[in-house]
Amino acid sequence: MRMDWPIGQLQLGWFAWLCLLFCAVFLPIHSALASDAGEIVSVVGTVEVMRENHWQRIETGETLRVGEAIKTADGSRIAMQLANGAQLKMNANSQMELKQIVPRKEGLTPASTSSLRNILRLLGGEVWMNSNGLPLEIETIPVTATIRGTEFNLAVGPGEVARLAVLEGRVEFHNAQGSVQVAAHEQATARRGEAPRKSVLLDPLDAVQWSLYYPELPATDAAGGGRTDPSNPRYWTQTARDQLLRGRVPAAQQALDRALALDPNDATAYSLRAVVALVQNRKDAARTAAERAVAADPTAPIAHLSLSWVQQAEFDLNGALASARQAVALAPDDPQALIQESRLLFGMGRTEDALILAERARQRAPQDALVNSTWGFLQLARNRRADATAAFEHAIAHDSTLGEPHLGLGLILFRQNRTAAAVAELEKATLLEPKVSLYNSYLGKAYYETRDNRLARKYLEAAQRLDPRDPTPYFYSAIRQQSVNRPVEAVQDLQTSIDLNHNRAVYRSKLLLDEDLAARDAALGKIYNEIGFEQLGLKEGEKSLASDPANYSAHRLLADSYSAMPRREIARVSELLQAQLLQPINVAPVQPQLAETNLHMLAGDGPTTASLYEFNPLFVRDRPTLLASGIVGSNNTLSDQVTISGITDRFSYSLGQFHYETDGFRSNNDQQHDIYNLFGQVAVTPQLDLQVEYRRRETEQGDLVLNFDPTQYSKNARLNIDQDTGRFGAHYALSPRSDVLLSFIYTDFGSIRSFKGTSLDQTSFHTDGTSHQTEAQYIFRMDRLNIVTGAEMADTDISRYSFSNSTFSSEALASYEELNGYLYSNLNWPTDLTWTFGLVHYDIQQDQLDLVNDFFPKLGIRWNITNRIDLRAAYLETAKRALPVNQTLEPTQVAGFNQFFDDYNGTESSLYGVGLDARITDALDGGIELVKRDLGVPIFNNSEKEFIYQNWLENTYRAYLYWKLDRDWTANAEFEFERFERKDNRPVLPYPERIDTIIVPFAVGYYNPSGFFAKLGASYVDQKVETNSVESKDDFVVVDVALGYRLPKRWGLLSVEVRNLFDQDFQYQDDSFRVSEFTKTQYSSRFIPDRVFLMSAKFDF
Repeated sequence: MRMDWPIGQLQLGWFAWLCLLFCAVFLPIHSALASDAGEIVSVVGTVEVMRENHWQRIETGETLRVGEAIKTADGSRIAMQLANGAQLKMNANSQMELKQIVPRKEGLTPASTSSLRNILRLLGGEVWMNSNGLPLEIETIPVTATIRGTEFNLAVGPGEVARLAVLEGRVEFHNAQGSVQVAAHEQATARRGEAPRKSVLLDPLDAVQWSLYYPELPATDAAGGGRTDPSNPRYWTQTARDQLLRGRVPAAQQALDRALALDPNDATAYSLRAVVALVQNRKDAARTAAERAVAADPTAPIAHLSLSWVQQAEFDLNGALASARQAVALAPDDPQALIQESRLLFGMGRTEDALILAERARQRAPQDALVNSTWGFLQLARNRRADATAAFEHAIAHDSTLGEPHLGLGLILFRQNRTAAAVAELEKATLLEPKVSLYNSYLGKAYYETRDNRLARKYLEAAQRLDPRDPTPYFYSAIRQQSVNRPVEAVQDLQTSIDLNHNRAVYRSKLLLDEDLAARDAALGKIYNEIGFEQLGLKEGEKSLASDPANYSAHRLLADSYSAMPRREIARVSELLQAQLLQPINVAPVQPQLAETNLHMLAGDGPTTASLYEFNPLFVRDRPTLLASGIVGSNNTLSDQVTISGITDRFSYSLGQFHYETDGFRSNNDQQHDIYNLFGQVAVTPQLDLQVEYRRRETEQGDLVLNFDPTQYSKNARLNIDQDTGRFGAHYALSPRSDVLLSFIYTDFGSIRSFKGTSLDQTSFHTDGTSHQTEAQYIFRMDRLNIVTGAEMADTDISRYSFSNSTFSSEALASYEELNGYLYSNLNWPTDLTWTFGLVHYDIQQDQLDLVNDFFPKLGIRWNITNRIDLRAAYLETAKRALPVNQTLEPTQVAGFNQFFDDYNGTESSLYGVGLDARITDALDGGIELVKRDLGVPIFNNSEKEFIYQNWLENTYRAYLYWKLDRDWTANAEFEFERFERKDNRPVLPYPERIDTIIVPFAVGYYNPSGFFAKLGASYVDQKVETNSVESKDDFVVVDVALGYRLPKRWGLLSVEVRNLFDQDFQYQDDSFRVSEFTKTQYSSRFIPDRVFLMSAKFDF
């Protein structure tokens, strides 16, 4: 019988092994629960643990075990980070047993399951807990609290009475006699043998005052006079200090009342009141108390110091610095006054000045926790991570209740790619100081990094509640919302962050230490562009640069916004260059095709948008990142992009490859691009960054032009392009208010034109050239005034030769030389007006003939009529420069009007513009814009060997309306009318003399929280074209549709699109004739008379 079952026994054995393996990997092992229960983060006074059958003293950093009991002595407190992720504080005279804790696990298995519970037993005293929404039970003698929410306070007092106060979430309070559900801002009590009863919690903060961190103010009398005499106010202010350190806030407030009763002008008592109110986030009360302290005794350093803290919390950094300096003037050796001034200077970017003051503070108080914490951040800013780590650890050793050094350690650990340890440190910061908005913002960002959207949302929203005036959590919330398919809410959060920055698109606060140098800028344009609100991106980017021309995020926002607009390639890549030069080292990948112009693929075709950047981290981390995307579609369309980027110490790098090919919609309409990019950036010092970049472009294509007469195209013309570009850049921060940029670009390019199947079948025309471009720029900025000035020198040599039946001929085709200078200034005066002034001189020569040699004035104004309505106007003159790669550091716009269009080289133009932008309601934005351009276009008369300037006119009228219908739906509509006229036709050109074009796009977008999204758009086009006095006309409607899905946890995105859904055939004249001869054959139309299917995928590894 046994011999009949060997196979069955073998199969059963394998099945058993598989079951054991599954249990080991996917199920929590109960025996593991008998190990670590949590870590002691902070101990004040005496705390003991029942271990090995007797009470033992326990200190900060030690580990607790499941089954152990803890007790705190009189005047003592403890803070613990439990193994399941929950945070716990115990007040004095408390005792608790850690009955069962389910450890947090990485990967697929959550920390909590229905079969494994987290159970604590409160034997007496008081606890505060933040459970992060994990299932949890706290047993007491009279009642059990089953946690369904997050933050609450539970106390068991004399007479076996339990009191519960819920600050956030929901708790079930129950015993054998009954049960109540206690929600946020409610409280409940229960006595043994009686059912629980609940009531309204009038002031939730009162329930948790003992758990907050109150910094120790400096003593006002070194000799200690009066500290033992109850009739002296010093006795009571010292008593208040002692009580605050022990978490006895009501007793401290009573002591301050006694001090003020003895001396109504006691500055120390008022200062301590200000500190208490500030910690409790009651900023109005804090300001009142601090101002009374100064009024009571203007010679008291402590009064000015407390006022400085309040002003800093209110974002009045200049006022806070002035108060801190007054405190230092009154007490030059006071380490707390010195370190406050140092911290403020550091927050303003004045690192060297901050270091000097911090060193003075260290000499006077080498053991002070705040001094060491500040020193750690200063070392971190200088990239001295070992010194920073030592300083943070020193701070924690001397004051385990301070959260700030844990924030510093978290940033260092993130940089070292130790994600779990980094998150744990940030959790400790919020455990110790849960009411600090900044720590909650950073913890929200940390959970964003670990792709835990629930907790990221929780802490970012907590930061918003704690400090509604801080724009930082709103900005990071916008990035989070966009990444989870909530672009409507992302735009709302982004707009709030802008409003909180005094209507400037700075996107983040100037709070001290809020400087992680994260890669986040490119997501800005994506948030606006994703729902079709491009004009908002342009408006906010322009307003930001008017106040701070060195804001690299705003430059990147403009670059992304220009990508959706025709004939803005020069402006787009110029803004991209400025953003790159101004950016700190980060892990943002450099997409190879973004710096190249005239690729002219169908809009959105290929991975050309900034969408990959939504997968960027919010913390700088020493690790490589791989981003990949691809597209397949009709007409044999195929595109792929792979980018590897990373950061190592002071060096960041990016390597990318981009490929695109398509057969096009007609014969000889194919194109193929291969682009390679290598980028490196090094922070030589905190003030000096250097960059190098190499780009390689290979292009092969036919005729991409779309004329109104669809038969007017070449079936034989071919173009091949090979181009190598090397770039060197430098950014030196002379001071927090001034920057110097340097850019050098070298280009080696060649092209081959051929005409197969024609009389020129055996002839090919070769063009080779080299160019050098050197540009320097100086940026100076003050609160209401900034100046941007620069100079550029460039030369380009082009030679042309041909092969015809093996016969070679050669001739010099052209040489360009440029020497240009510019000066721009923005003046904010009075408050609601921003003036832009500029004067530029261009000296451009072609073949030693003056193509341009003149001064060009600029004048712009923006009037903030109300906080919802902006009126802007501009007059400017400019010229199209013969830039080798179309990139420049010169500002691209004046008062929101672009000045760099893709015109003929040497075109001189005047622009008159007026626009009105309005936030009609919170859900509805609109605007109108009128622009007139008067162009002098140089056409070379070969017979007379000179340039003849034709007069071209462009009049554009544009209106837009953006509507956020609700959290899931958006709608946007635009109207554009453009009239183009050529006033003369010398020499005769085969181009239209007049074009009237009306374009009315309308689109609706739907975004589901599950990750699915859909877009439906239609564009009505009406165009009249007059060529050789013959008028032609056509009107049509093009419908586009897209469906997509965002993969969970930001792993990527999938989408399917159909352009020209109904395969509409039409006639349309593109803009190719308005750009230079070399560019026009590369131009691709906004509309294609052919149905196009596209499937795309983007992945983040």
